[in-house]
Amino acid sequence: MNIKAAKGTPFQLPRSFCRLRFRHLLLAILILSVYFYSTHTGRISLFTRRSPYTIQATFPRESLTAKTLRLQRRGLVEDEFKHAWRGYKEHAWLHDEVMPVSGGQKDPFAGWAATLVDSLDSLYILGMKDEFEEAVRALEKIDFSKPKADKVSVFEVTIRYLGGLLGAWDISEHKYPILLQKATQLGEFLVRVFDTQNGLPVSKYSWKEHTDGKVPNDDIVIIAQIASLSLEFIRLSQVTGDPKYAAHIQIVTDQLAYTQNLTALPGMWPISANCSGPSLSFQDRTFSLGVLSDSAFEYLPKTHLLNHRISDQYLQMYRSSFASFNKNLFFRPLLPGNPDILITGNLNMFADPPELDGQFQHLACFVGGMVALGSRMSNSKEELETARKLTEGCIWGYDNTPSGIMPDFTHVEPCKDPASCVWAGEGNGFKSIDDSSYQLRPEAIESVFIMYRLTADPAWLEKGWKMFEAIVKHTRTDIAHARLVNVMDEHPEHEDSMESYWLAETLKYFYLLYSEPDLVSLDEFVLNTEAHPFRWGS
Repeated sequence: MNIKAAKGTPFQLPRSFCRLRFRHLLLAILILSVYFYSTHTGRISLFTRRSPYTIQATFPRESLTAKTLRLQRRGLVEDEFKHAWRGYKEHAWLHDEVMPVSGGQKDPFAGWAATLVDSLDSLYILGMKDEFEEAVRALEKIDFSKPKADKVSVFEVTIRYLGGLLGAWDISEHKYPILLQKATQLGEFLVRVFDTQNGLPVSKYSWKEHTDGKVPNDDIVIIAQIASLSLEFIRLSQVTGDPKYAAHIQIVTDQLAYTQNLTALPGMWPISANCSGPSLSFQDRTFSLGVLSDSAFEYLPKTHLLNHRISDQYLQMYRSSFASFNKNLFFRPLLPGNPDILITGNLNMFADPPELDGQFQHLACFVGGMVALGSRMSNSKEELETARKLTEGCIWGYDNTPSGIMPDFTHVEPCKDPASCVWAGEGNGFKSIDDSSYQLRPEAIESVFIMYRLTADPAWLEKGWKMFEAIVKHTRTDIAHARLVNVMDEHPEHEDSMESYWLAETLKYFYLLYSEPDLVSLDEFVLNTEAHPFRWGS
């Protein structure tokens, strides 16, 4: 069926699509129950087969000199992690976040001890067994059916808390039953957000107001808020044997797949969508791989790895999206020295012709790692080279500031002709600095880590270390580590904030970069957008 929306009007699926929701849900539960029952009980399933992908490179034998340096660096990363964890424990235990300058605490994410839960698998990976078991015992005090807030962010709670519990369950080899018990308790709380007219989850859940009956759909939602729940809910179905969590995700995925090639830029969804009708509709015509639309695309290849035994749907969706953003969003920037690197920008489809905006976002630095993972599924050296150039683009962002740290938002000028891109201007290459802060973000080191694991090229170790030294130099406080106000200053001022992903992601990626390649092997684990490891390779 070929359906096209009139130019300038929102695309709306027919109401008949919505009427099929419950039929689809029942069918999905029936099909998925066969798979999840067999995998949960250990029985052999017709769906079970050997993993078709090898993600990591084969690493050569390491010299004694190289090993000594690597372990020394890993030890320094571990020291910083322990410093931040100690600050959280002493000043903000069982609160969401520590305030690293004043020593206060705050609870922006439901008050369920976000830093504690988000850090569980990091503690285990770093070998901090006593601290890990102390944190696991503390879970007894947390009731994941009753937030300490009237409204919760479904996306943030899913990736930080549900992801944190499931990641800790998998990385600790299922030895701590409370982790699965609490994950299930939280899953039962979160599954209510799908009880809407069209099966699409709400982004903010007012849980006290909707204890019975339907939850009203959101009018406008950031696309990542509905498209970045698949890893966590599918994994919850896999480890509990209950297919209902994955079945709800299947309804969302089917709508995303249905609309993927019917947007203003076929292959991609715009930044935001309208969810108040029978199904998804789009008035926004801005396409980006940052501004919170990142994980919507990041989750396509990652969910395929987790779900590849029963469906290729996510892989096909990723291939369609990659073709689109490779053609329309990736660009070579016009910079001093004429580096052959790539950056991902925004495309404004309201303009005629469509206009590429050279916005350079730290959030979008995950793209290099995403494309690298995707290259393994396509067995494409060209895609891996694209991933390298994208990651090098973010390295450039770190290398060309007074602090050695990339700002959150800047603009650079796209080359009009990538084959003939010669700088003739003045300055450092930044066209503008739109947000000069550093928010302890992990996206750049995430891509460096993935590139190293996929290539075994030791040059990535040096690039990562330069980043680490600059970040720690400027963010360390007496208590923990702090966000920075302006990385364009040689000595940036601290902001009194340390989000839980500093321990869950940023320092974890640095630690894994300097660890043996079989520690959290990408051939065995897929990392969610909060870097929580879910087992997929066995």
